Amino acid sequence: MKGFLQRVFTKRSETPITYDEAKEMAASPDADVRGKLAQRHDTRPEILYFLATDHDSSVRRHIAANQATPVQADVLLTDDSDDSVRGSLAEKIAHLSAGLTAHETDKLRRMTYEALDKLVRDQAVHVRQVISETLKDIADAPQPIIQQLARDAESVVSGPVLQYSPVLTEEDLLEIIEGSSGRGALSFVSRRRNVGEKLADAIAASSDKDAISHLLGNKSAQIREETLDQLIDRAPDYPEWHEPLVKRPTLTPTAAGKLARFVAENLISVLERRKDLKKDQLEAVREVVQRRIASGEFEKRDDVATDAKKIKADKDKAKPSDKAEPKSDKKGVVAEDGDEEEGEPAFEKALAMHAKKKLTDQEVAKALAANDVKFARASLAVLAGISPDAVSKVLNTHSAKGVVSLAWKAGLPADLAVKIQVKLGHVPPSQTLNPRSGNQYPLSEDDMNWQLEFFTGMATSGAR
Repeated sequence: MKGFLQRVFTKRSETPITYDEAKEMAASPDADVRGKLAQRHDTRPEILYFLATDHDSSVRRHIAANQATPVQADVLLTDDSDDSVRGSLAEKIAHLSAGLTAHETDKLRRMTYEALDKLVRDQAVHVRQVISETLKDIADAPQPIIQQLARDAESVVSGPVLQYSPVLTEEDLLEIIEGSSGRGALSFVSRRRNVGEKLADAIAASSDKDAISHLLGNKSAQIREETLDQLIDRAPDYPEWHEPLVKRPTLTPTAAGKLARFVAENLISVLERRKDLKKDQLEAVREVVQRRIASGEFEKRDDVATDAKKIKADKDKAKPSDKAEPKSDKKGVVAEDGDEEEGEPAFEKALAMHAKKKLTDQEVAKALAANDVKFARASLAVLAGISPDAVSKVLNTHSAKGVVSLAWKAGLPADLAVKIQVKLGHVPPSQTLNPRSGNQYPLSEDDMNWQLEFFTGMATSGAR
């Protein structure tokens, strides 16, 4: 026996063995020996069936994965207690299921379909997920099986077929969308290739903002002009739609003009580079942008109240002195300079700290880390020597160049300017201007001065 086993394991696994040798391996107390036999494609069906009840799950897993295993053993394994065994079986049967139907006349094919139908309802998510991943792009996969997977409560199961399966018709998908219970089905459907107008309309009419975002980013999706206009009208409340909107394959001049009224400055540049807009249409977009900045429309979209509106005009123009005068609280008690009283405006606190030379870049960094937006904005105004209103103009337009110029004017390190772009200017991380080597600012001084002059000019004209 020992010499026989050495011959089996030292040669190729498919080296022919006799029936008696296979019976000896099946009776071996060593699970590895039985496992080797379970993997062979020339093992007799009755022995493979016998091994399907082996007490070792690794042996049964090999039987489940073996394409030579008789269908009767596959059916037996659909009730196996080990999820990994049923998972291996599910993957094998799914690969063999192309062209199967629920009405097979051949007994073995019918048994194979019934095994698959049972596994697609398995209690283990992993088992159902394996089937979905295997069948997702098979054109002649069993239609009822795909339908079952598409309606699965687990997105890891439904997702692959909803996004890729050619078996699902537009009518199927519309029905699924109508009965969707918020498990992410719409997001998968919206990423399908060549989403038709009816599907696009159904997704756009939903309240699933993530699905709509994916739909807008799907360049093969066919979205009607009217539907796109409706989404643009809703888009100011959903910043995640802005980038895919400006990058849609086709935009009408009217749509581009609408977008120019609310998207960030970095996305305006995307609009300006579009090839489907004529020169006069691009000029119209630029005019809209300039009017928006001048009228301060961004301010009403900002979650942070502008400190400039809370303080007097003379404090807007105040210059820090070497010594700040003491302040009195409501009870007449004089407070130390730099000690923030309860309810003290952020701008006054920043002025007092600057007067005592305590308003450092470390303090600004601490404010950003603590999400103290008001104090961070006020600190920029004081350090840069410009009005809080001008600071608001810069930050509220989400202009990377403008925010970088503001940080530079405030004398802050270039690496801190990156955090300011993201935290205060809400510039997308992928669009930030990063320092050059040696922590140098990425723009020239002339460019940064021009940026500041532009925004301070807007603030001055808006105050009149």
